[in-house]
Amino acid sequence: MSFFGKIDFNSLSETDRAIYHFMSSNSDKIPYMRVRDIAKESHTSASSVMRLIRKLGFESYIEFRSQFTVTTIETEDFDKALSILARERFPRDIESKLNRIAERIQDCENIIFFGIGASGAICEYAARRFATIGYNSFALTDYTYPIKSKLKNTSDNVLITLSVSGTTTEVVEVANGFRREDDFTTVAITADPNSTLAKMTDYLLDYHVEVLRVNQHEDLTSQVPCIFLIDQLSERLRKLV
Repeated sequence: MSFFGKIDFNSLSETDRAIYHFMSSNSDKIPYMRVRDIAKESHTSASSVMRLIRKLGFESYIEFRSQFTVTTIETEDFDKALSILARERFPRDIESKLNRIAERIQDCENIIFFGIGASGAICEYAARRFATIGYNSFALTDYTYPIKSKLKNTSDNVLITLSVSGTTTEVVEVANGFRREDDFTTVAITADPNSTLAKMTDYLLDYHVEVLRVNQHEDLTSQVPCIFLIDQLSERLRKLV
């Protein structure tokens, strides 16, 4: 920084010089450091650091640190992560699909979100969001739960199934159980529009995402597109209510 050259080096004590050398050699790190960090790295004390900063003409460390430019480094991985909701990750007619589903379920009696694993966690979020806008909604994450018995005397129910692959056995089996039920409308949210689940439901909300697994079976696939579609559906529904 330019102000490092505006001080009489001969007037500095040995401690001042140690701090001075560290800061001038590591100016790119200063925006991310506290006074105590500089003191530790220069093997001095926080009071000594502040003393030098005042000699440089600054009243506070915040004022001193503000003189340094923070360089934002945008990595390829970060840019790629930002594209997770790019328009091309969804079908061209995704908005009309969302609108049709919202219109279909706006007067329904119950909304059930079903999924297991990571999708099950998203079901909890979805159920809470739809309940907030006034719907009797709940998450189902146990495929052995007697959901038909629970809803035996109800009508006009909506089952929204979540599965990235669209082939999760338990999810497919549950969806198949409601396939021809007059009192149920089924919706699939999946990354594979050609999957078994996608083909057996009344409505489909699909997206594209790279599947990521570690240790063969541990799923790290992003759920952001799925959450986005849930948010969009609830927002359209909210405007219809």
